[in-house]
Amino acid sequence: SNIAEEIRDTLNRLEELNRETAGYLKTLAFILHRVAIADDELSLEEVDRMEQILVDHASLSRTEAMLTVEIARHCGEIADCGCSYEASRSLRSSLDEDNGRDIRQFLESVAEADGRVRRSEKAQIRQIASDLGLPS
Repeated sequence: SNIAEEIRDTLNRLEELNRETAGYLKTLAFILHRVAIADDELSLEEVDRMEQILVDHASLSRTEAMLTVEIARHCGEIADCGCSYEASRSLRSSLDEDNGRDIRQFLESVAEADGRVRRSEKAQIRQIASDLGLPS
């Protein structure tokens, strides 16, 4: 089936991209998803914003961005088991000041995507910023 082959090819491209960037894309999608679900709701606007960030910032195709966000969503739904901390720690070691500023903006952008920023989303942004060593 054509669709299955296309998905498999896209996943293979993503895996190669992730190897080149030491998992940066997967980790970025994962932390964006943490903000999106902080209020226990995942809106279509938040999903679209996460995908758009990956398209714009990481030059992914729309299909690659969609699959990356879906993978992050599934990772987040499976028992965390310290994955959040591990993901943040691995990202922290590769950030410079500009990347840190970008990531902070991405997190805030996802929180704002559905038109309302809840306290739980702000708290999650503060926690991720702290995990990443970003200025508050």
